[in-house]
Amino acid sequence: MILLVCLLALGVVLRFVLPGHDTSLVAKKAESGSMDSAREEKEGEESPEAEKDPEDVLVVHVTGAVKNPGVYILQKGSRVFHVVEEAGGAVEEADLERINLAQPLYDGQPVHVPRKGEENSSQSYQGETPAVGMTKININTAGKSQLETLPGIGSVKAQDIISYREKNGPFQSIEELTKVSGIGEKTLERIRDLITIY
Repeated sequence: MILLVCLLALGVVLRFVLPGHDTSLVAKKAESGSMDSAREEKEGEESPEAEKDPEDVLVVHVTGAVKNPGVYILQKGSRVFHVVEEAGGAVEEADLERINLAQPLYDGQPVHVPRKGEENSSQSYQGETPAVGMTKININTAGKSQLETLPGIGSVKAQDIISYREKNGPFQSIEELTKVSGIGEKTLERIRDLITIY
């Protein structure tokens, strides 16, 4: 008789307790799956925004001896050879020895690829010209990355130049650059022919 009661009690336990336990496990798995799905959807929504960040792109105007001159959008950190490739590459008459293909690009930069026999519009190319095609850097409008292309001007000095003009207004002369902390006569002479205030 006692054995019969025990068997009945065991049957009740197996029928009501274990199914509830199994159901809870399934519920947990379903909940976990929905959380993973929500996380993937959230990550998928964030990706396009990162691609559209305007701070990660450069807009550069290419002219001269390339197959498709025009305005191109490149990733930040690109160099001159990148935009030449985007423009379809250089044409046969291009004189690539007169430009620095490894030079970093900055936003809004004009890039002119000269043709063989084409006269220089300014001083002869020395490999340190900050803007491609012998364009001088305007120290009143140049951004930090553009100023850093000048010889002897690193990240700190470039920021000091920007801070000075924000506080005191545009430079009235190239010589005024020596009033910026860390820039002396020797540095000025190195970059004098590479900069302008107009």
